[in-house]
Amino acid sequence: MAADKLRVVSAGSTAQSDKRQRSKIGFPYMGLQDAMEVVEAIHANIGHGNCAIDQIAAWVHQSAKSSGLRIQLNSARQFGLIENESLESFHLTPLGRKIVDPNQARKAKVEAFLNIPLYRAVFEQYKGSILPPTPALERDIARLGVSDKQKDRARLALEKSAEYAGFFEHGKNRLVEPAIKEGHTSKEKPKEEKPSGGNGGGGTLDRSDGDNATDPVIQGLVNRLPPADTDFPFANRVKWLQTMANAFGIIYTDDNQAGEIVVSFKEIPLA
Repeated sequence: MAADKLRVVSAGSTAQSDKRQRSKIGFPYMGLQDAMEVVEAIHANIGHGNCAIDQIAAWVHQSAKSSGLRIQLNSARQFGLIENESLESFHLTPLGRKIVDPNQARKAKVEAFLNIPLYRAVFEQYKGSILPPTPALERDIARLGVSDKQKDRARLALEKSAEYAGFFEHGKNRLVEPAIKEGHTSKEKPKEEKPSGGNGGGGTLDRSDGDNATDPVIQGLVNRLPPADTDFPFANRVKWLQTMANAFGIIYTDDNQAGEIVVSFKEIPLA
């Protein structure tokens, strides 16, 4: 069956030799933020509909046959964000729909993180305590069922996912479940504290005044931008801009123009 061509990566079961030691607990090979790239691409281009793997590949500028894309899709499935019955029927799960909604994203990220058996086990083991140094943490990860050859990769993906889901907000030496404030988005100030006058001063694109509210897809992409004065590689900028351009095509209309916005990167040789 076609669905068998893409399986969830469970504890090191990609295209590796059967002779290789397998893990006994599920974990993704990529972090939650990497999985979000395909989630946001699906939402921006097809909404709640179905799409094929070759479409997703085009949206994220990868080959449909690349192992990187397969691992990325499998990771998104393990987090509970997408599902598919075949290579032609990828779609967002209810959790995937929540995680692209700024009003529900913070809570959804926590749920996605804890959907991973390894992450939940580590969280429960160290709840209320500080995490041990890297060698000891990796030994614990191995004791939980991860193969020795994969424990470093599993730890790195766990740490990246914990950072993205907000579990390190009180320091990277402890896992603390983020508090969810009812009625507010992640790290969002109450409406009365928002400065007036549009976007002046480099604030936010978020607008919550009725008909003028920013579409959740646009706001979700804006929220994905890294902080100012931090590294933002050109390849990632191109992906972000192209995804935003695709989102414009779904959200806005232009009866006078038929075309497509294409974002590209031109390398300039150093002198």
